[in-house]
Amino acid sequence: MVIFFTVVHVVLCVFMIFVILLQPGKDAGMGAALGGGAATSAFGGRGAVTFLSKLTAICAGLFFLTSLGLSFVGVRGSVTSSMATKAAAAKTAAPAPAPGAAAPAPGAQASPKASDAQPAPAAAPTPSAPTPAPAQK
Repeated sequence: MVIFFTVVHVVLCVFMIFVILLQPGKDAGMGAALGGGAATSAFGGRGAVTFLSKLTAICAGLFFLTSLGLSFVGVRGSVTSSMATKAAAAKTAAPAPAPGAAAPAPGAQASPKASDAQPAPAAAPTPSAPTPAPAQK
């Protein structure tokens, strides 16, 4: 469903771009308003509302609705929330034994291998004599 609305949203966007570019200009509306003498208002005459301007308004309204709908769907199923739930599930799940590995018998201890042995951490050196405190003035 989200993919369908995303495709509709993109098609509306491209269609609205073409409809806006097809509309005729104002023929120097600001230039005429600031000294041309032909203008009757500050920004020129409005003129009749054409079919293209009505179509632009309809496309803009539908584009707004699809944008709003996609943003609500995106908040509910965002990537970060799904990643957080996966991370929480991974922390709570116990690691499963490898497939094909036999479980140790109860009471039996695994013999340590030489390759599994880890070196013991080195002890921190202790100072032989305490260091004197700095003299205060």
